[in-house]
Amino acid sequence: MRSSCLAVPRPRAERLRQWLLERGLLRTDLAIRRDEQFVYLPVRGDVDVEETRPLEMEFEEREREPRWQEALAGVLPDGASLSSFDVVGDIAILRLPSEMESYKREVGRAILSAQKSIRVVCNDRGVKDHYRVRDLEVIAGEQRTETTHREHGIAMTLDVSQVYFSPRLATERRRVADQVQPGETVIDMFAGVAPFSLVIAAVSRPSQVYAIDVNPVAVRYARLNVQRNRLQEHVTVMEGDARQVLPSLPPADHIVMNLPHSAQEFFSLAVDRAGVIHYYDILEPEKIGERLDWLRSQAEEKGRQATVRETRTVGMYSPRQVKLGVDVVID
Repeated sequence: MRSSCLAVPRPRAERLRQWLLERGLLRTDLAIRRDEQFVYLPVRGDVDVEETRPLEMEFEEREREPRWQEALAGVLPDGASLSSFDVVGDIAILRLPSEMESYKREVGRAILSAQKSIRVVCNDRGVKDHYRVRDLEVIAGEQRTETTHREHGIAMTLDVSQVYFSPRLATERRRVADQVQPGETVIDMFAGVAPFSLVIAAVSRPSQVYAIDVNPVAVRYARLNVQRNRLQEHVTVMEGDARQVLPSLPPADHIVMNLPHSAQEFFSLAVDRAGVIHYYDILEPEKIGERLDWLRSQAEEKGRQATVRETRTVGMYSPRQVKLGVDVVID
């Protein structure tokens, strides 16, 4: 089948593929093509992205789309599609492009009909207030935004409209938990409803995890989740700004810093308390080296040495930016 596509240099292809997929611009019904220099990503309509070349090519058709995509095909106009969405508990969270806004009710009902485990469908209209929570509109199903999400044997109750939570970090949470040894101390500086803290406590049985958050609603849910999962012995939830709370805590073997837009502001404070810092940031790939040098310099200013043990791309934030995870050992 002939389709519009973007010719992308191979080193950039995976990042752009994820970005297109998240925005419903990638044609998932067609198989991606490659040669020695380029990857050819089939797209819906005219898509303009820096450092790519628009073309038209023949592509092989994939066998079958998921049922929810089939359901959407009957309600969306030609050329419009939705390739993916997040699921938190029994709530589906979509990010509909503006051209699909007028079809939002039909989209919501189609997803409910195809995915029987989903009871609520919300449209994500962006981030609001200083807690960086989602501005959500219920477009189909039950009129609620509270749910219970299960991950690695942990049940977490939360209101997706009042707290920050990303189901896409499930693998990352387990990866960090696997680095913690029994009896160690962990500080989760920006805990939210405590998914990192809960998974670490359940998997690794540390001496203590201190889960800090400034959002009182998140703190309430975190305390509920600690009790529900019977982890009171291992997790202490603390409400407040990490700047004020951290100095009162004992040194930690691990500190989790999952606040990508602002973690830089807190890094030097964490250096004073940590053995290993699990640091997250959002930036352009070409600036990763510069950021790692900055982390080392912050430790040096405190008379400490920072050794970068591992860096990895946790996900895409935009076509040009990645969410970066860094494990930094402080000596």
